[in-house]
Amino acid sequence: MIYHRLRKILKLGRIRRSFGSGIHRGLRFNDRRGKRIVFVPYCVLNQNARVAGAAVRPAALDELVTCLLERKIGIVQIPCPEFELLGLKRAHLPIRSLMERDSGRTRLHQLAAELIQQAQAYRKCGIAVLAILGKNGSPTCGVDVTWREGLVPGAGVFTEELSAALECTGLVIPILGVEDADPALVCSRLPQ
Repeated sequence: MIYHRLRKILKLGRIRRSFGSGIHRGLRFNDRRGKRIVFVPYCVLNQNARVAGAAVRPAALDELVTCLLERKIGIVQIPCPEFELLGLKRAHLPIRSLMERDSGRTRLHQLAAELIQQAQAYRKCGIAVLAILGKNGSPTCGVDVTWREGLVPGAGVFTEELSAALECTGLVIPILGVEDADPALVCSRLPQ
């Protein structure tokens, strides 16, 4: 009896029916969100995480951030595998070979799986995942160019792991490389 009075007072019946029907049809957001996101590398948003000597800005690659915000695209930060596994003082380390070891590959596989789960969760709610960005030149997150005792064509270790995971799940999301010289250039390559 108390429940019925409370329900009547708060009009929970309408809220409950409305919420319940949203769950059954697949949740869609009807608010001001742009419903478009891009996954962005940690170091693009926080240059302090980059290996010694590699930071090109005091804080972030602001041209890219500005471009994404102007286009009303949400930003999801990708954790930095190098920072997680090797810390900040890693300039003297053979980063790529350490990341390719079993413990490194295991963590990269976990990060790729977590990123894919997030992408699937966004898509399930009607939010478009436009791209996953990598940082060209990185031994871990490079897309078109990676570091192997110098810059060479090819993908970084995490990008390879992520590409394999995307292929395995059948999820089609472009992986695009960010350049230090022109960070906003990648915006022109994003799907509409």
